[in-house]
Amino acid sequence: MYGRRDPVPGIERPLEDFSPVLALTLLSENWPAPREILVGVRNPAANKTHQGVASVPTRRVPLVLAEAWIEALRRGRPHKAAARLDLRCEVANIFSMKLGLADPLELGLVRFTVVRLEGTQGISVIGEDEDGTALTENLTMFNACVVLEEGRDHIPKATASYDPLVWGTVDNFLAMTATYDAGRLDAGLEDAFACAYGLCLQTSARMLENTGQASDE
Repeated sequence: MYGRRDPVPGIERPLEDFSPVLALTLLSENWPAPREILVGVRNPAANKTHQGVASVPTRRVPLVLAEAWIEALRRGRPHKAAARLDLRCEVANIFSMKLGLADPLELGLVRFTVVRLEGTQGISVIGEDEDGTALTENLTMFNACVVLEEGRDHIPKATASYDPLVWGTVDNFLAMTATYDAGRLDAGLEDAFACAYGLCLQTSARMLENTGQASDE
């Protein structure tokens, strides 16, 4: 099925064979309301692969950066990896290029903290050939847990990369990823006919578990 993901054990495979991508588990500080996570539907106009798929924010990253990140993760140092300045810069790049926050970032209206970085390698179905054969891509999916401390109101409802962009509760997000049903996010994605099979979603669900964020309570 289009958008399906198949993680493989470990993160020891060469990055040259498993293309590096950075995904964000982007959480909003909503206290005392339940914490929410940002999800979008990949706009076909800007995305050649994984079109119309529910996704957390993602961006392909240069191999030289990915090599440094994965070395830290292979040594069991996810928090040290999260503290890297180059990772913070890549998060800001996603904010600017994918989430329409270039001007608010420049004006100092957005504040965020990178909490943790994790990595998963897997095989992702990105579409179908003309004869119906599944097209796949080997990916190294880095996932950064990012807490948005200020600037939520500046995130638009849609960008060139994602249409729509919505916030959903953590519990609803976990229900969506467990059932592959975008409607379970309870944020209007059922109207977009989006599927929810991506490796980025699954790594965000695992990130929520690993950081103790897996409940709205």
